[in-house]
Amino acid sequence: MGDFPPHDPDDDGDYDSLAALDFSYPDDDSDDLGLAALDTYDTVGQAGDGEYWDGIGAPGEAGNEDADLPVPLFTVTNPPGTVTVSAYLDGRVHQIDLSPKVTNMTESDLADEILVIADLAGQQARSAQYSFMLEGMREHGHDDVATRDFLTRDLNLPTPEQADTARAQVFSTRYGGDHG
Repeated sequence: MGDFPPHDPDDDGDYDSLAALDFSYPDDDSDDLGLAALDTYDTVGQAGDGEYWDGIGAPGEAGNEDADLPVPLFTVTNPPGTVTVSAYLDGRVHQIDLSPKVTNMTESDLADEILVIADLAGQQARSAQYSFMLEGMREHGHDDVATRDFLTRDLNLPTPEQADTARAQVFSTRYGGDHG
C-alpha cells in the first residue's frame, strides 16, 4: 500500500477536503504586508539600465570586452528553402528564418519542419564543438583515441562525419533526391 497518513476512525465526520485552502493571518488591522524582511536585501538596478549584477554590463553593451568577439553560428536550410535555422556552438537555436512560402504549409508541417532543421543545425554546431575540443586536446598532448571516446561517449558530441551523415539521411529520405 502507499504511504498515507494514519487515519483515525473518530475523524470520519470531521474531514474537510478544502482545509488545505484555508489561510491564516494575524487579526491586527495593520497595513504591514509581512514583506519587511525583504528590505534587508539590496535591489538590483531597474530593468533596462544596462547593468547586471555586480555592475557588469549586459552582453553587447559598451564596456563589455566580450561584445566585440564574433559568435560562431551554424546554419542549416532545408532543400525547399522554406526554413533556415542558425545554432550556437553548443547546439542551442539562435534564430529561425522562414520564407514567404511557408504560408502554403500547415501549422503542424511547419512545426515539424522547424524541429527537423533545428535538430540538424544543432548537430552541425555540436560537431564543430567536437572538432574544436579534439584539436585543443591534441595541442595539449592528449591521446586522440581516448579524447574521441570522451567527446562522443561522455559529452555526447557527434563527429563531423556523423552530423554530415545525419543531414544527408534526413535530406534524402524527407525530400528525396540528392541534397547534401
